[in-house]
Amino acid sequence: MIFRRLAKDSAIYGGADFIGKTLTFFSFPLVAAVLSPLAFGALELILASGRLLGVVVNCGLNNALQRFYWDENTLKVDRPSAVSSGFMAQFVFGSIAFILLCISIPELHAIAQCEELPISKTALFLGTCLMVLFQWNQYALDVARLHEAPWCFFSISIFSRGGAAVLGVLAVVVFEWGIDGWIGAQVLALMSALPVALCVIRRDLTFRFDFSWVRKLTGFGYPFIFVGLAYWLFTSMDRWMLAGMTSVNEVGIYSVASRFGLAVFFVSTAFGQAWSPLSIKMRTEYPQKYREIYVNVLFALLLLMLAVGGSLALFSGEVIGLFMPPTYSSASLPLAILCFGSVLQSTLQVTAIGISLEKKVFLFARVAWVTALINLGLNYLLIPLHGASGAATATLVSYTVMTGCYLYFTQRLHPLPIPWWRLGFIFFLGGTLACVAISWVTGEFVWFVVISKIILITVCVVLAYFLLPFRTISFRQTVG
Repeated sequence: MIFRRLAKDSAIYGGADFIGKTLTFFSFPLVAAVLSPLAFGALELILASGRLLGVVVNCGLNNALQRFYWDENTLKVDRPSAVSSGFMAQFVFGSIAFILLCISIPELHAIAQCEELPISKTALFLGTCLMVLFQWNQYALDVARLHEAPWCFFSISIFSRGGAAVLGVLAVVVFEWGIDGWIGAQVLALMSALPVALCVIRRDLTFRFDFSWVRKLTGFGYPFIFVGLAYWLFTSMDRWMLAGMTSVNEVGIYSVASRFGLAVFFVSTAFGQAWSPLSIKMRTEYPQKYREIYVNVLFALLLLMLAVGGSLALFSGEVIGLFMPPTYSSASLPLAILCFGSVLQSTLQVTAIGISLEKKVFLFARVAWVTALINLGLNYLLIPLHGASGAATATLVSYTVMTGCYLYFTQRLHPLPIPWWRLGFIFFLGGTLACVAISWVTGEFVWFVVISKIILITVCVVLAYFLLPFRTISFRQTVG
């Protein structure tokens, strides 16, 4: 029942994410074709800065609310107070940031003029609005997930993302309003979606402001600021180092590989959106069996990601050769490596569960910064030797270290009954797939090669399936 529900919610959340990203994928080339490279770069700079500031404004409140909403010690009558207090804190933090940034607009505009960037004061103001509105909308969407209302989440997400994509194209392509028009379109879409999102979660919105809840949520959530900063650095430094240590062409190769690798990351994200609200609820509803459920979910997730990531990795050369011109053929190897990095990244959502349950969130920040430093060192060593493939390898190793550290601390703080030999053999199968995928990259469709790869991935997935622990433990009994 739980797996069925998890799969259904993952499909709905994943569908919303897929449709939203598809609309964005097809709208951005239209926008980029109208904007000059300099203007498009300036737009990306505004968006990247907004994402970084959003990490600080959010203060980890979304993560904290997901931790406490379904906690066994949180009474049902206290949940509206928690949600409302968190939203009020989010509103206050966003308003303070908005005021400070508005005061800074003249200075920021002067800096942009000195750098000869086509950024107007209007663009800076709208960028500030976009950053704040995005945080408020995301908070409401996360509460909708806690309400176990995936279809409401789906509708609001499609409404906001689809509206933003369509309005952005109209503003830039039809009305020729440039950067100002595109950002303004995103602001208009979020302003339209926010009242709808708040209406969906209205049962948990009250005028009761409980400062004790604010202290609890910010106390649990503020370490996620440092996690977010480290993760932002971790996911951005490879491109900067590729540009500085090799060439912009190598950045393009790596970016193409990363874009295709999003197919695997997309599955991981869909699972994570369904898993976050359910993980704590499982502990509350099944206090005797929830650890076994977590282990079952971890193994099932590994099987799913091994099938998706392993398949794309094995056929990375064929996929790049089919969809991209020959000049991008060298993106095949980085894509294969990044696919297995995404497989390991997906496990973070389960391997970190013990840290979250025991409220030792400072460990998230420490592990994130250690991983960022390791990634920096590996990029420094590998990029001059292997270019984009070196950056992809650094990412793969970094995710291995991160999920390994999370699992280590989970087993120390809140042990899970993991059958280690089964887990080890699944990783052995994954390693076998990785070795074959990396050493057997080809951009041509050779039927013998294609059939051999299909047989290999099928055998590995079937073997992994028979290693799942809930094949020997009655899952119906596990959940009562």
